[in-house]
Parts: sequence; structure tokens; C-alpha cells
Amino acid sequence: MYDVVAKGGVVFCIIIACSLLAMTVAIQRWWFYRSVEREDSKYMPGLGQAVAAGNTRPFGDSDGPLARLWAVMQEVCTKASGQMSEAAEVVLDKESLRLEKYLYILATIATIAPLLGLLGTVLGMIKTFHVAAMSGAGNPQLLAEGISEALYNTAAGLFVTIFCIICHNHYRNWSARRLCMLETRAKEFSSLLIKGGNDSGQ
Repeated sequence: MYDVVAKGGVVFCIIIACSLLAMTVAIQRWWFYRSVEREDSKYMPGLGQAVAAGNTRPFGDSDGPLARLWAVMQEVCTKASGQMSEAAEVVLDKESLRLEKYLYILATIATIAPLLGLLGTVLGMIKTFHVAAMSGAGNPQLLAEGISEALYNTAAGLFVTIFCIICHNHYRNWSARRLCMLETRAKEFSSLLIKGGNDSGQ
């Protein structure tokens, strides 16, 4: 592997750095989206009973999107339902930004990686033909080796691009589904809080 990196040159190293950054973002986003799902499966099944029992902190010490949404809606639950809906919309807008955070990095790397690969290949070809011209053009093996080394950059750039496109599209879809889930939970929270307010007023 070290030989491949050494032969690929500086541009190849940049592509490797981009791939490491892309993998870091992909892992971080996967962990974040999984945490949203875990929060939903942990607290939502018993939320109605907890609220009916008078629990004002049904999400405990959780700092997830559902807990933040509940806290804001609970704070304005004594006001009109329209104001509660407006408060929920503000929270959902913020959570939408959190859900799509860092995805632009994957999109950017997906765009520049093939260009970096092409640049590395072109520079490698220039170097190969320069060496061939200096040493004489009668060695086809030298040209073949130089061209194969230059093409490492193209292959690496395409590999990183494919990985980033798959991750970006998958996470965009995942983000959209999580946002729809939060919108549904906001409606459920509104019903629970309004019902709880009516019950306490009787």
C-alpha cells in the first residue's frame, strides 16, 4: 500500500486525505442518525403513560431532538395551540439543519475527487513522458509502468467519488425520513400537552 501511495504522488495523498475525511463524516452521521432512532424507540412507547402520570420530564436527561422538541412545546403549552405549532416549527427548522450537518462535505468531496484523480493522472503522464524523452523512447516497459502508476490517481478519485455519492444520497434520504418522524412526533406532543392541560384544568 505504501508503494502505491508513493508512486501516486502528492495528488494521490490529497485524495487519500479526502477519503479519510469522507469516512469520518460518514461514521459520525451514521452514529447521529442512530442516536435519533434510539431516542425514539426508548421514550416514545411509554410517553403517553408518563405524561398521564404527571411526569413533566418524560425524556429524562436526554439531549436529543425529541427531548428538545418536547421541552419547547411544553414551555408554551399554556398558550394557544397555534403558538405551540409555531414553536414546533422553529425547533423543526433547527433540527433539519442538524440532520443535514456535514453532508455538504460529502457532496464537495464527491465533486472534487474525480478532478483530483484526473489532475494526478495528467501530472503523472507528463512526468512519465518527460522521463522517457530524457532516457530515450525505446523502452516501452518504462512507459507502461509510468502510465499504470499515473492511473492510480484516476482509480482512487473514482472510488472516493462513488463512496461519497452513495453516503450522501443515503444520508439525505435518512435525514428526510427522520425529519418526517419529528414532524409526526410534534403533532403527537401537541395532542398530549393539550390533553394534559385540559385534564389539569378540570
